[in-house]
Amino acid sequence: MKEKINAFFILWGIVLVVNQVFIFHGCFSPSCLLAALPHTGIIAFFLVRAGHKNNEQPADKADLSRTEKPPISEKIVIQPLPIKKVVIESENDFFKQKGDKYEKFIGKKFEEKGDLVIYNGFINGYADQGVDIICISIATKTIHLIQCKNWTTMRMTLAHLQAVYQKLEDYNFDCFNLSVEAINNHQTAYAGNVRLTLVNTQHNFAKFTVRKTLYLASEKVVDLEIGRYLTMMSPTIFKYKELKIVMKVG
Repeated sequence: MKEKINAFFILWGIVLVVNQVFIFHGCFSPSCLLAALPHTGIIAFFLVRAGHKNNEQPADKADLSRTEKPPISEKIVIQPLPIKKVVIESENDFFKQKGDKYEKFIGKKFEEKGDLVIYNGFINGYADQGVDIICISIATKTIHLIQCKNWTTMRMTLAHLQAVYQKLEDYNFDCFNLSVEAINNHQTAYAGNVRLTLVNTQHNFAKFTVRKTLYLASEKVVDLEIGRYLTMMSPTIFKYKELKIVMKVG
């Protein structure tokens, strides 16, 4: 501020001298000087102000350039690894392997009885329509539609149970119109491992009884709220409508 005041008075003096020489024809008498003070002072003020703005403008531009142009290091964009996706896929793989293991365990039990086991879940994946295993028994003329749940922490609620029942009820795999060859071809799609238990003749599957069964790896996952909807057939076997629920640890 002190520098501005000094510059003002110096410039005012110069303007006053120039004014007296060119406008007042060299009159430096007190009356002439007093008459010139107001307008020369105003001229000096605006000249100092204009000069000050010109001096500050480069600094402002420099500051603006520094704010608008980030350092080079800030321009570097590092794409994060899809950690979340990897974790989700890893969890899905774990639960899928866990479920597959239980399905193989249940299927093996039916194979040991001589039934033809079609691992529908392995063959069709997520398009299995809710049926993991289809077991066909010639001896008992029975077709089992099976869903397996290898749950250990997730609770089986009434909504889960109703969903399982409805999927098995609506399943449209038409065993009744399949020949033995068609069934064997269907089974061959699973790793080429076929357990032939049917003779190469046509069976009337329309006379077979269709049973729906849910296998649970643990009775501890059943929510207590659904107890009143179940009928106990044995300590490990229950019934919900036409759905048989078997607690079988694999």
